[in-house]
Amino acid sequence: MDRFDRLASLFLLLVVLLALAPIGRLGYDWWTVRGYLAGTNSPSMGTAEAFDWVEWSDADGQIEASWVFPGGPGADAGIRTGDRFFMLESQQFFDVSDLRNAVRSIGPGRERNYLLERDGQYVAATVRLARYPTFLYPRSMALWQFALWAFAVGAFVHLIALFVAAPLARRSREARAEFLLILVSSVWVLGNLVRLTLLELFGPPVAETAFDQVFQALTFVGLVGWIAFPAFLLREVTSDVMGREHSGPVRFLILLPPAVLVIGLAAVSVRGHLGPVTLEGLLVPVLFYTSCYIAAAALVVQASYRFRPLRAQQVFGGWGSAGSLVIFTVALVGALSVQEVVPLLDLAGDAAAGWIVVCGQLLAVAPVTLFSYGTLRHGKMEEVISRALVYLTVLGAIFFVFVAFMSLFDPWLRTLGGSRHVVEALFVVVLLLVADRLGRRLRGVASAFFRTDREKGRQILSRFQAHMLDLVDPDELCRQTVETLSGAFQARSSVLHLLVPGASPRWVSAVWNPEPPFLTEHVFQLVWPHFQDDSRIWVRNAELDERGLSPDTEYLLTERGGAVAVPIRGEIAATGLLILGVKRKLGAVYNLEDLDALRSLAGQLALAADRIARVEREKDLARESSEAQLVALRAQINPHFLFNALNTILSHIGDRPDSAEEAVERLAAMFRHTLQTDKRPFVPLESEMELIEHYLRVEQARFGDGLQVEFRIDPRVRDHPVPAFVVQTLVENAVKHGIERKRGGGRLAITAEPADADSVRVSVADSGVGIQQLFASSPDPDRSFFGIGLSNAAGRLALLYGRDDLLDIRSDPETGTVATILLPARHAPEAGD
Repeated sequence: MDRFDRLASLFLLLVVLLALAPIGRLGYDWWTVRGYLAGTNSPSMGTAEAFDWVEWSDADGQIEASWVFPGGPGADAGIRTGDRFFMLESQQFFDVSDLRNAVRSIGPGRERNYLLERDGQYVAATVRLARYPTFLYPRSMALWQFALWAFAVGAFVHLIALFVAAPLARRSREARAEFLLILVSSVWVLGNLVRLTLLELFGPPVAETAFDQVFQALTFVGLVGWIAFPAFLLREVTSDVMGREHSGPVRFLILLPPAVLVIGLAAVSVRGHLGPVTLEGLLVPVLFYTSCYIAAAALVVQASYRFRPLRAQQVFGGWGSAGSLVIFTVALVGALSVQEVVPLLDLAGDAAAGWIVVCGQLLAVAPVTLFSYGTLRHGKMEEVISRALVYLTVLGAIFFVFVAFMSLFDPWLRTLGGSRHVVEALFVVVLLLVADRLGRRLRGVASAFFRTDREKGRQILSRFQAHMLDLVDPDELCRQTVETLSGAFQARSSVLHLLVPGASPRWVSAVWNPEPPFLTEHVFQLVWPHFQDDSRIWVRNAELDERGLSPDTEYLLTERGGAVAVPIRGEIAATGLLILGVKRKLGAVYNLEDLDALRSLAGQLALAADRIARVEREKDLARESSEAQLVALRAQINPHFLFNALNTILSHIGDRPDSAEEAVERLAAMFRHTLQTDKRPFVPLESEMELIEHYLRVEQARFGDGLQVEFRIDPRVRDHPVPAFVVQTLVENAVKHGIERKRGGGRLAITAEPADADSVRVSVADSGVGIQQLFASSPDPDRSFFGIGLSNAAGRLALLYGRDDLLDIRSDPETGTVATILLPARHAPEAGD
């Protein structure tokens, strides 16, 4: 323990003693009164404070009702805003404070007679007093509505924070501690909101009723949350600054004042009072303790920025030096005001004091938000906020439309008698159906509205994942991967080591940007064994780390600037390691959404590496045996189509299950076709068209109306033999490179007809964007634009028929592209039957 830790421990000890001072003074008063009562055989003193739910104020030397709470005891007894007070049980009062104290001392549940002056006449009102609402301030309509809506917003923010922090809490101790801190703070905020809502809906509870007991239980639970969250806040700040090994005794000592307050609160709540101490009598010790602990936490953070700046920047990025100073100042003024050292509340007056206290309650949870932000930013904050706003908007729309419907059509609904409930239920069903469609649209609007750098990065990554499967050179794949990742995640640098499987496996690597991590071959060989058999991601931040590396291994990565390490695993073994550096923007961090995207990319890289190996094997087979090449090429499944088909099925499961089911059936039919033609280089044209129909049905589920299909098949050519998958390759190429790239989609026409007595002509025409290399050239000039699919198709036709003129492609920017295959009746004998 160094000098800073010792000073911090001494300071926290003084804070604990200071927070105990009002509690000790209250205990001394209780002990003194208890001794006095024991010597006089007098009954115990103290009772719960009563309240008439009328805000009395001085007006021209008289006491006037400035606001009467709707549904409160005063309103039920007939007291109105503007009434002038004259007498309470035949006793006159000329000061608002004296009247208020007299009412509070009566006790809840008792009836008292008020004599009021209204419009020059005296009016009598019998009021059954209710219990005073602890920590609620019904001083005016404006203050009451402000408190209601402010705590509603606070509860909404806390719920979002809980949803964001919950997944992180399963990963690390730091995240669990901050999740617990948010949860405890939520108890206070939600407890107050529930109490405010109950009072708004049902009015103040009558003393000694079940409603009153429930309300008091909510008050106790809320106050426990209010007492607990400053203790949790100070404990976590202390642990983060001093370390758990040095802060152990202090962390337990911090719990002493809140423990005493909770015990006293429980005793008073159960008995109604503890000698002269009532629930309201505990408010000053609670407020002073809360202010002291929040001020102490802010001061510890401020000191850590001065003496341990690196540690402070890493842990308290959400606070900031200026933020902690502001929090300390506000909390210090609050503590001094509670002890009347600074007469802020006295100078403000009763009405303004209510505003100050309510705002102070809300601002007291600001340190929780700032302290937790360092963890919350690692979660899916944008996604949770987007979804929450959509659900809130939809539910609000349903509520207001239903209320409007009931208000406008109430006279007509009354004439329906018992059928009214059926009509209302049907209307609710219609609203829910409309809300479902509205919610889907609003999710798209919300995604566009929250189009942050992270969302743009995900879109860049998604486009690259579709593009990477076109890459057949492993070095180019690695180079484009690290370059794209650094742009998508705004990383300072990235390193990729990828093992290309095959008969002779080999490692390829790429580095983007000459900044850390400088992961040399030697360092890679040292860290690779720790990732070879474990697919979990390593992250420098404890909130996200899925695995625990040894200190030496973690040091090797962090020293070289590594922030995230993602193993790349194939179906059988590990195939590589991707390492990203810290983000370029100061304070930016990786979060759960980034890890999900990286995990998906790692799977795609493994597929790409395996696909590259298959392509290389196919080339080797082509050199050895034309028949072996035919089998390998025919067995190839385009990963683009499989990737898009699975995404389409996934997106339709929730909203269009029938469409998703049909897509699965069509996909299964395609795989059955592949298995059934395992040993057949040729299939009937009718069978090839069935395969194409299955494929296009799956693509139509993805494109919707953006893909129009027309088949024109002459019945005379249905049995003509065609090379398996050749026509399907042309169709897939037309969809992927023609229609998919055209805004609004397009049309696809497939024609098969006799060319002459022995040959068949099959054409695939699309209205897509066309092939730019053919716009100003003679048809099919050099085939430099051919991708893997077209090259395979042309190569197979040449191998099977011994001719290289059977595939013809024409294109222009206006009408699109037409690919035509001429299929002779007999294939080349050297290809083998």
